Amino acid sequence: MEKERSRREFMKASAATGAVLLSGNLSVTFAQELKAIQLLSPQVDGGRPLMQALKDRKSWRRYTDDKIPLQVLSNLLWAAFGINRSESGRLTRRPGRTAPTGGDRQDIDIYVATIDGVYVYDAKANLLNPVVAEDVRSLSGRQYPPPTVPANMVPPLDEAPVNLIYVWDDSKKSATSSEEHMLRLAFTHTGSIVQNVYLYCASEGLATVVRLWFDKPALEKKIKLPPDQYATLVQSVGYPKKVS
Repeated sequence: MEKERSRREFMKASAATGAVLLSGNLSVTFAQELKAIQLLSPQVDGGRPLMQALKDRKSWRRYTDDKIPLQVLSNLLWAAFGINRSESGRLTRRPGRTAPTGGDRQDIDIYVATIDGVYVYDAKANLLNPVVAEDVRSLSGRQYPPPTVPANMVPPLDEAPVNLIYVWDDSKKSATSSEEHMLRLAFTHTGSIVQNVYLYCASEGLATVVRLWFDKPALEKKIKLPPDQYATLVQSVGYPKKVS
């Protein structure tokens, strides 16, 4: 009886693992302590006029400890790279996004680092899927100067409540394009998303800064990126701390 029960438990576990593999959602196996977060429908009405948001767009490195409410986070991610139309064009027939990508590759994933852990944004399901139940903001949210820059030359940067980690998916590259060409596209696509976040933050009174200097190898290892994924940039978001 005990052997039969063990066999049933093994089969059940194997089936569950198989389901994860078939779905391609390997992150679930890394973040069993975290639960997926259903985001709220984005509020697409309101906000400041575009020209005013452009006027007030700026980088800000000092943040309060205030958490970003779920509705604001939902709006932020939709503005960054959410779905804004049912079909983007004749090339791929994918739902259209708020930021452009060459050939409609949609090859950038947004990882969301918070105090509770790291999630990856699923725009189609409007969901945050768990990746790792660990606060990685010490790797993604603090300035990481290269050896050529003295530490006293680096401006102070508080730990923001949310860090957006932009990840390029190399598996979506064109078979006829060089690696250098695809990397240029990856940073171009990331830049479009970054500016969307800047404009949303300017409209809603949030602070943000984008950084190239971060501990890329350590961060990629910590969030368990496979070899065909590449962290391009990190962008911190939070509420501004006034500096006297």
